[in-house]
Amino acid sequence: MAANQRLKILGRENRDIVMLSGLVQDAIFVPTDMTIEDDKRRFIAVLNRFQWENAARFDAQDQGEEASDARFQDDIASSYTRSFAALTVEGITGARTKSIKRGSSDQFVSIMALVPDEKGLTIVCSGEAAIRLSGSNLRVFLEDLGEPWPTQRKPEHGDDLAAIVRDAPAVSQGD
Repeated sequence: MAANQRLKILGRENRDIVMLSGLVQDAIFVPTDMTIEDDKRRFIAVLNRFQWENAARFDAQDQGEEASDARFQDDIASSYTRSFAALTVEGITGARTKSIKRGSSDQFVSIMALVPDEKGLTIVCSGEAAIRLSGSNLRVFLEDLGEPWPTQRKPEHGDDLAAIVRDAPAVSQGD
């Protein structure tokens, strides 16, 4: 994928959604940038997304060099990048949250994984937070918005994706 090429991907099957999960891991958003449109059966969140699809290429070219301050360069392909992206889930029949203050602009939520199952999709976030979207035949869209910008750091954590999926927090009706 070219450095400035924007993603625009649709996932319909569980295997597609699992692939999208890797692209949104470590994306950050605030609850005010999240909307649940019951009448349109749609969930939308605007994310600050780390561009994992470009990170491996940068890691390969940067072997052994120390990270320097991020700066806007003519060739954005020479650094890690982030971009704004829209995550849209269509076909939802219900939505619940856990440990997310809906409407809040002072809470930062970091996505760890998208976990699909036969009854819907759980967006697992850091700090025991989660969003549960119910529905069958969900369509998950990920689309980059605008131009990417350089960032100095690549997210790193020792998280085991299998453990994240296994231990995904339950989202009860009252949360």
